Amino acid sequence: MEDNSRKFDHRIKNPEPHIVAFLAAIDEIRGAFRVGLRMTPQAITNLHKSVLVTSAGASTRIEGAKLSDEEVKKIMEGFSIQKFSDRDSQEVQGYLETLKNVFDNYKDLPLRESIITSLHKELLKYSNKDDLHRGEYKHKENLVGVLDAKGNVAKIMFETTPAYLTQKEMTELVEWTQEALEKERFHPLLVIANFLIEFLKIHPFEDGNGRISRVLTNLLLLRQGYSFAQYVSHEQIIEQRKDQYYLALRSSQATFRSQTKPEGQEETITPWLNFFFSVVKEQADKSIVLVEEETHEDIMSPKQNEVLEYLSKVKEAGPAEIVRETGIIMPSVRKSLERLVELGKVKRIGRGRATRYVKI
Repeated sequence: MEDNSRKFDHRIKNPEPHIVAFLAAIDEIRGAFRVGLRMTPQAITNLHKSVLVTSAGASTRIEGAKLSDEEVKKIMEGFSIQKFSDRDSQEVQGYLETLKNVFDNYKDLPLRESIITSLHKELLKYSNKDDLHRGEYKHKENLVGVLDAKGNVAKIMFETTPAYLTQKEMTELVEWTQEALEKERFHPLLVIANFLIEFLKIHPFEDGNGRISRVLTNLLLLRQGYSFAQYVSHEQIIEQRKDQYYLALRSSQATFRSQTKPEGQEETITPWLNFFFSVVKEQADKSIVLVEEETHEDIMSPKQNEVLEYLSKVKEAGPAEIVRETGIIMPSVRKSLERLVELGKVKRIGRGRATRYVKI
């Protein structure tokens, strides 16, 4: 672990003042989510569905897919019966299911190599071309470079970890990240940022490294209490700033230990920190606005409050009984009940004349 600390600590040990300001601003919004903001179950469900669509669409388009968000939405709505034959659809479906798994179960998904490989396997499970290597570290070298018109590598952008060293370097990275987070040796966002850029430098899988890195971003943010990751897609923000994304990665990775590193140049991930934290800050800002709008919509009318108050006093009741006991006319009672069900405050039981309502 001491060797790992020497390898990574210096990258984030003394963040520049503007980085510290970024962290404080993001944490202020995280705190707002923890102490006061609330949404109805239905609002949360709707936001999750929206983020799944925008995230899956954006993350796969960053890697060259062509499906629009509307097409992604159609895949999500019919995935249980649809056959996926083209590569874009396969990749979108894998991302949708993997990200939903993270949103639903992040508390039970600690950062371990077995979790990373399991998520990678899930991510690529519909992709026919990845049958032989999904869920396994690379067995052959992979390059990150610029392609020419014929699809050949014209220029190598940076050197990834050789296949024979991938297991060793992934173990070092995961162990350092676990220890740094558990012992709170650095701000968690600094640790997450270093994990991501080192993960992308290693490029541990033959395919899907960019997509799985963004899945892991969601996982790590959620596990560290940044719940707004579920409400606004960071993948969409990155897609909108794709050129900046690659520039920040390459500018930092160019300083890492390699044959192409300029002599005497120190390692730095400041370009990546600037970009990554600006993305998370934008994500947090958009989330707080979105949630405040949803919270405002959660405000109930006087009649809705009166109906809810009556239901809190009885085991269950039907519309006619509520009319009789509250004096509110039937149309208003029915409308109030519909809204209370939508807000997740009341549950409907039965159908037709036998319909009853119970406070949740």
